Amino acid sequence: MNIKKLLLSQIEKVVFDLRYDFLYEEEYGELLCQVIQRDSSGSIESTPISFHLRINEEKGTGQLIYYQAQGEMNRQSFDIENPDTILAVLTFIAGVLGSPKKNVGPKS
Repeated sequence: MNIKKLLLSQIEKVVFDLRYDFLYEEEYGELLCQVIQRDSSGSIESTPISFHLRINEEKGTGQLIYYQAQGEMNRQSFDIENPDTILAVLTFIAGVLGSPKKNVGPKS
């Protein structure tokens, strides 16, 4: 089982459902991940949250260190054997991003 692929795919689903983009890059055994918001032309408007993701594939554990513009904001550990820890990660990210952006146009 590839924990990295599993976790990244689940985070990506949550982020996309909330209408954000998700980028990540692996460097020196760590993943740097960013959730970005784009404007109507597709340019990056903001980065509401970014995080480092460290995974120990052999043990099935890992840690996320979250950042916002002000600096580090939270740390979470997870264990693939305990689904509650994975759910906590996804819930935290969804909570930071809030509800999906909705187009509110004039009523006809």
